[in-house]
Amino acid sequence: MNWNRTRRFGSPLWLALLVLAPATPFLPAHGQESSAVSGGLYFSLAFPAGILGATMQKTVDNTATNTLVPEPRRGMIFHDEVSGDGAVFGVAVTAGYRLPVGGGSWYVDGDVGVGWNRGSPEARFAGVGVSSDRRQLGESWPDRWTLAKDLSYGATLRFGGLGSRELNLYLLGGIRFANATFTNHFNGCFMPDPCEPSQYRSGTEELDMDFTILRGGLGLEKQLGAAVAIRAEATLSTYGREEWTTPFEDVGVTVYSGMDANERGLSVGLVRRF
Repeated sequence: MNWNRTRRFGSPLWLALLVLAPATPFLPAHGQESSAVSGGLYFSLAFPAGILGATMQKTVDNTATNTLVPEPRRGMIFHDEVSGDGAVFGVAVTAGYRLPVGGGSWYVDGDVGVGWNRGSPEARFAGVGVSSDRRQLGESWPDRWTLAKDLSYGATLRFGGLGSRELNLYLLGGIRFANATFTNHFNGCFMPDPCEPSQYRSGTEELDMDFTILRGGLGLEKQLGAAVAIRAEATLSTYGREEWTTPFEDVGVTVYSGMDANERGLSVGLVRRF
């Protein structure tokens, strides 16, 4: 079986930034009484967690002239869609640089890093077809699937200011790339003649996905000393859409699939400056 894939990006990140923009007035105005921002190189260790939501669409097409699907299912197209979400968590390390601007109360900050993730959303299709169990050849079977997020890496840019009590409030935006494993669990009939439940074939199929992710959010940093700070960030991430085609050429059936995903996250970590 061959899975032919394409990618395109989903919802624009500026929507998330527009939601977060009202937080800007809470940043310190230039000239407010506060210590100057310390700049320079830093490393960070963070522990991100969140909710990853995914929506999958599936279209089963048996309109090919050479299809082996019999009547009454022959020459039909079945559309199915389902959403699921699940908790994800991990650990991330970054290296960055902070540059004071505007007289020392404001700063820009950029870093690059890598993260290791666990957890996955899962869902089950309702199934669409003309048979009672929706598991006959040419129908959309009630498959169960999972999407496991693995390694991710990317860059983040921050803009913020230093307020009273050594607190930094900032906006952030960035791009990340993540590998995920899509696993589909199926149980249905591969024969033209209607199957009894005892004749169904079960199995799993896996597909590696490489997502491009745009991320926006709001962060807060508290100095614990001259060189150490604790950082907390709330983020909203939009994953680029994945699309793929699964042709069952021996029976004349083609399955078109698409996946949209987004993640709401919270990260807490330590920053060590040099």
